[in-house]
Amino acid sequence: MKKNLPLIIRVLVSALFLLSAVAKLFPFEMMKGLKYFEEGQLIPIGFSEGLAPYFSRFIIAIEFFIAFAILQKNYLKKLVIPTSILMIFVFSLHLAYSIFLGDSENCGCFGELIPMSPLQALIKNIITIAVLGLLYIITPDDKDNSCSKLSIQFLSIMLLMFALFPVQTVGKNKQVSSFSEYVVADMDINEGKKILCFFDAGCEHCMDAAKSLNQLSDSIAYFPEIHIIFSDSEAGKIPEFFKYAGREYSHQVLPFYNEDDAINSYLEILGYHYENPAIIYLDKGNQIRFYEGTGVNAFPSTYYRQKNENDKDSTINDFTRAKEFKKLFE
Repeated sequence: MKKNLPLIIRVLVSALFLLSAVAKLFPFEMMKGLKYFEEGQLIPIGFSEGLAPYFSRFIIAIEFFIAFAILQKNYLKKLVIPTSILMIFVFSLHLAYSIFLGDSENCGCFGELIPMSPLQALIKNIITIAVLGLLYIITPDDKDNSCSKLSIQFLSIMLLMFALFPVQTVGKNKQVSSFSEYVVADMDINEGKKILCFFDAGCEHCMDAAKSLNQLSDSIAYFPEIHIIFSDSEAGKIPEFFKYAGREYSHQVLPFYNEDDAINSYLEILGYHYENPAIIYLDKGNQIRFYEGTGVNAFPSTYYRQKNENDKDSTINDFTRAKEFKKLFE
């Protein structure tokens, strides 16, 4: 058993990285898994819509590479195991930050295939790092390493990843925003800077976000035009929504869900894995920032409610929360 322990650990770690890579690609049809990973994980933490598709494929290719390389002895102790530990450690730092901010939603480590909270993922990573540390200790020094062999494997996996899941190129006059094609408005959502929102008229967080956008637009000289897509679940509250926000914006109403094959409802367009309020900053149709829900990826509202010491709702205005958001337009 002791003699076979290094091989057992390598097989288990290989299976973990392989599962992580495949899960990020699920569901496979029309590259939906990659889209979820990019829009749900990468873009909310600052990657632009143009860079996210390349980085997502690079990360998944690295996971595939480690899954295969760790089963070999080529540069195992000198490169493969340390790279694996470093990669997991970097992801763990992000998970720790998400936990610190109170996020408990799916972290995306295993995509949509196996939902996992940041805390669960962090525990998994700590155990994996400990196992890899043990593997490093009991693994003998590398012999007969082949740099060319390892490089060929890495480049082959990287090329296959981009060949099987090509990145959509953006033509000079063509926009690839996944949301802009569903906008019906007098404005051209793909011209200049725009803000696209997905709100429910009866959602308190959505109302606070709209009021915050109104406050920010008054404090920033060249604030983008805003268009809101409402679901019809509480469409009767739209007048009250705009009264609370302090301004009426360009908007449209979509059915919350349609049981047909077409993508034509609020839930299908926004995506099942996103939560209200969703606020998207577009520059010439390209998605620059994506905020959603009330967790780590939430829009930094300047106007929000919180419980006071008497357990009653009180409203707070805090423009420092939107400091980074305001820099996008100043």
